[in-house]
Amino acid sequence: MVTFIPKLLAGALAALMTLSGAAANAEDWPSLDLAALAAAGKLPEATIEVTVDDPVYRAEKTYTGYALAPVLALIPGLDELRRRGAVAIFEAADGYKAVMSLEKALGPGGVIALRDTDAPPGSDWLPFKQGKESLTPAPYYLVWPGRSHDDWTHVWPYQLIRIIVEPFASAFGAAAPPKEAAVEVRKGFDLFRTYCLRCHSINLAGGELAPELNVPLNVGEYWPAEHLRGFIANPAAYRARSKMPGFGEVLDEAELDALLAYIGAMAAHKTCGGEKPCE
Repeated sequence: MVTFIPKLLAGALAALMTLSGAAANAEDWPSLDLAALAAAGKLPEATIEVTVDDPVYRAEKTYTGYALAPVLALIPGLDELRRRGAVAIFEAADGYKAVMSLEKALGPGGVIALRDTDAPPGSDWLPFKQGKESLTPAPYYLVWPGRSHDDWTHVWPYQLIRIIVEPFASAFGAAAPPKEAAVEVRKGFDLFRTYCLRCHSINLAGGELAPELNVPLNVGEYWPAEHLRGFIANPAAYRARSKMPGFGEVLDEAELDALLAYIGAMAAHKTCGGEKPCE
């Protein structure tokens, strides 16, 4: 179920955002601090109610929140960033950064949830267990009604605090293979972008929750290929309490081949920030 009552968005946002202009580095790309925008009354009123098959609570849940597309529309120069193939980077309170195509993020359905309708009076969220910890998705949780959470092109980050929009080459270009790379390597890079980049990095470009895979040593330089493949397919078979999901039922054999080809190829293209070679 989705209900939406359109509201006019309030005006000037410059004091709450980092504006791009002619950006010189990553810090100059536009970002939205959701708590600051909410405190200033710059977000839409919470007039959306959605029911989703929730991957965190593993149950059907109903939330209220803001439609994602109108929130992203607050970013200056959005159309130009969209034309440049930018990515939307959803940053959580613990530093986790979930990345997806800006084009997909602006598509229909995304909701920045701010309250669980099952929460008791005086509370916005019910807790859930993550390992031994008890957490809530507060302050915000990006959800996608009607979309399976097995669709890795759409991300579901909780404890969301900030949204950054940046051209892919600026944000993650150091992880890209050279233009002359083999077709299989480039296919593997596309798979890495979709499934791995949110947690892992290559050449320090990517997520920070899981190990860096290329510098100073490429993971293929210390993991035998058959075990690296096996770990990607089923981490639990190698490491108790592994937080990494298994991809054995997500990627077929040819896709695993391509992913490993990409990771292996990057051993010959190590950098440690921008164009700086690793010493």
